[in-house]
Amino acid sequence: MSDLKSRTIYRALRERILSTELESGTRLVLRDLANQYHASDIPVREALRMLERDGLVEMVPYQGARVTTLTAREVEETYFIRGHLESIATGLAAERITNTEMEQLDELMTRMKDAVSARDGSLFSDLNGEFHKTIIAACGNEMLRELTMDIWQRHSGFQRVFRLVPERIATSQAEHEDIMAALRARDAERAAKLALWHKQSVGDSVSQLVNESEQNDHTDVTA
Repeated sequence: MSDLKSRTIYRALRERILSTELESGTRLVLRDLANQYHASDIPVREALRMLERDGLVEMVPYQGARVTTLTAREVEETYFIRGHLESIATGLAAERITNTEMEQLDELMTRMKDAVSARDGSLFSDLNGEFHKTIIAACGNEMLRELTMDIWQRHSGFQRVFRLVPERIATSQAEHEDIMAALRARDAERAAKLALWHKQSVGDSVSQLVNESEQNDHTDVTA
């Protein structure tokens, strides 16, 4: 029962963070959260640990938990690594992907197209994750898959870009279309290049969000 409760609290807090209802730097007080979700401290503490593994919450000595604040350097370093890892994985996938996996990607593409039309950044974010996970799994290299997905897991906060920058989802969808064309053509070199460009493009959008946030914070402090 405690595990079920912790998962419920985890999902609720994750959505509140990704939707920026809980903004970067917001303190997450254990007892307050327990009261909000009518739970004991144990499932709340476990939910916070899960969010910490996602990179959405950080534990600060002598202060407790707070919503992670993204930095420009973290974005730059993360997307540099992710870009190159996913580039390699996508190139390998172009050579190894099965018909079944291509059908799964086609279905995800249709659903993402619908999300773009509905301007549903939340849904697009979830489908985007499944899209890239499917490609990465198709690379056939388990160590590469694990490394790439570990970075995905630890930086879930970057997915906020699809909710905060509505036009980003249409751009990402267009970039996905190009990647799909390369996968269908079994063009490993082009698929790898497109995957790298795609990650650099998303990284630029996240960097812009972080820079704007930092400028707003500076304005608030100096006003």
